Amino acid sequence: MNIKYWTGIVGIVVLTAGWLVSGQLRAETTLSDGYTLEDFSLRTAGDLVDICTLERSHPDHMAARAFCYGFFEGGMHYEDAISMSPTYKRISCNPPETTRTQAVEVFVTYVRTNPRYASEAPIDTIFRALVAKWPCEA
Repeated sequence: MNIKYWTGIVGIVVLTAGWLVSGQLRAETTLSDGYTLEDFSLRTAGDLVDICTLERSHPDHMAARAFCYGFFEGGMHYEDAISMSPTYKRISCNPPETTRTQAVEVFVTYVRTNPRYASEAPIDTIFRALVAKWPCEA
C-alpha cells in the first residue's frame, strides 16, 4: 500500500471523529473536570489528555473516546505508512499485541509525569511517550 492510501485513511479517521464530535456538541463550553469543547481543536497534548480521560459518566464520553482512539489510530497508521519508505526509520517499536488502550495509557501517564510536554503538539507528544516506552533498537 502506498502513502497516498494511508493519507486517505488518516483523513477519513479525522473526518469521522469530527462528525462524531459535532453530533455531541452541547451549549455548555466549560465543565468542572478540565474538559472543554475547545479541547477538540487539539492545540496541545494536554487537550488530548482531557479528551482521552473524560469520565464514563460524562455525556460526551463516547464521542471523546472515539476521537481519542481515532487520533491514535491515525497516527499509528501514518507511521506504518511512512516507515515503509527507505528514507524513514520507525521511531516507536511497540510489541505487535499492543492495543490502542495501552498506547493511550502510556501517553496519558507520560504527560502527567512530564507536564512540560503538555503544551506541545499532540502527535509530537504521543510519539515522545511511545518512544520513551518502546524505543527501537539502533
